[in-house]
Amino acid sequence: MKRFVVLDSFRGICAVAVVLFHTQILLSFSELSFFRHADLFVEFFFVLSGFVMFHAYGSRPFSADMLRRFVISGTFRLYPLHLVMLLVFIGLEFGKLWAEHHGFSFNDAAFTGKTAPSEILPNALLLQSWIGDYNSLSFNTPAWSISIEYYLYMVLGVLLLAMPRYCGQILALATLVSFAALYVDLEVIKPFIWRGASCFFAGALTYRLYQKLEPTISRFDDRPFFTGLELLCLLLVYRTLTHELPHQGIIASLLFCPAVLVFASERGAISRLLQRKSFIRLGELSFSIYLTHAAVIFAFTSAAVVLSKFTGTEYTLILQQPDSDQIMRYVSSGSTLVDDLLTLLELAIVLAVSTLTYRFVELKGIQTGRRLSRSEPRPLSQV
Repeated sequence: MKRFVVLDSFRGICAVAVVLFHTQILLSFSELSFFRHADLFVEFFFVLSGFVMFHAYGSRPFSADMLRRFVISGTFRLYPLHLVMLLVFIGLEFGKLWAEHHGFSFNDAAFTGKTAPSEILPNALLLQSWIGDYNSLSFNTPAWSISIEYYLYMVLGVLLLAMPRYCGQILALATLVSFAALYVDLEVIKPFIWRGASCFFAGALTYRLYQKLEPTISRFDDRPFFTGLELLCLLLVYRTLTHELPHQGIIASLLFCPAVLVFASERGAISRLLQRKSFIRLGELSFSIYLTHAAVIFAFTSAAVVLSKFTGTEYTLILQQPDSDQIMRYVSSGSTLVDDLLTLLELAIVLAVSTLTYRFVELKGIQTGRRLSRSEPRPLSQV
């Protein structure tokens, strides 16, 4: 089965961009307009997931046993690292509690608000983004999208099993309804669900279009033409993310679909660049980067709070976000150069931590999922 190496590389680049979106270092390059809107790359992740999942499972007969394997492999792909990071964040709350007893103060008190004990179980079950009474951004904030993605996997699996003949029509209808709900700001269910479903199902439809176009595209070997298409996609994405637009998220989501289609063909000069080992490695680490970076940023900011306490020099600032009641604690040295270096240091730590979690948690989970999914189900009498 074909592996879309270039799209994997893009996943890694976008994961780094999301890290910079969440980075709060006042004078660094992370405050550039492009990175201030890089949260929209989560839409790219959803589009890419729908594309890849339909590539893996949508082009062949889907049996009940395949659904079993689908659920097992998907669960062991996402769950181990998610649960490890949930435990890390619970541990960080205990550390915050200890620090509060020793005179340190943080934006929110330990085990309150989005880190209240009542939020632990929904997070453990990846239900925090589905149940209205719970905070989708609780504990490990980026995990809100993993919550949506996991159950969208299950929806796709059931759809492929139960109604394979009508799969295309149902995907198209689900995509249309989800985008329409986003457009009119329909709050019948959590907006995060519309945000994920619209892009995930659009990604699956994009793969169906790719299937139809690829035989023709494969006979058209014009590298300058494809390079031009790739450049156009990148310029349009950059323009969309750096200019405030009405319904910016919807526009970006729709734009990611043709971008995925173009780069899936891997025929331009930019695709050739993204097939280098460093980008491929970044793509391998993308899931770990995405799920671990919030903890690293929290630890990084906490270290600045502690340093301020011991030196008597304030290295953090609490600022209110524009057009929002939300307040954020920024790290600031007072120097643009130093803040840029601090951002690079933070990124290096994220990559180092991600390398460890990829090797010792993520890969172990994937291998276990593959082993279990390939094993024959035991008769009920043996369970």
